[in-house]
Amino acid sequence: MKRALLLAALLTTAALPDAASAAEDTKDSQRTETIEGLVRIVGAQAGIVLYCRKLYTIDDTVSEGLSRTVRRALEASLGHHQAQSAIAEEGRRVAGEIAAIGAEQWCADQRDILNTDGVRVFVD
Repeated sequence: MKRALLLAALLTTAALPDAASAAEDTKDSQRTETIEGLVRIVGAQAGIVLYCRKLYTIDDTVSEGLSRTVRRALEASLGHHQAQSAIAEEGRRVAGEIAAIGAEQWCADQRDILNTDGVRVFVD
């Protein structure tokens, strides 16, 4: 009987690290997804300011406030250097995307996305 209880206790203890590991993996995955989303916001705002202002009226206060807030969150999560590196990499990705599909299409897509989500970066 004691052996059975000991075996059950050992099996339970052995399973707990796996459960904790799975929970930690989920948490890490969610954090990574959140950070990637924040980086994409900063990249999109940079693209909007650089390319879309020629085509649409941009609310600079909203755009700058959004970018500033997200940059702060990224720096708090990643540290200044790593946040800057991630933002620079995203800037290159966005520039490539704009070059591939054209500024008019990219800006129209961003306008549709942002106006749907209720963020009024585009005034018109």
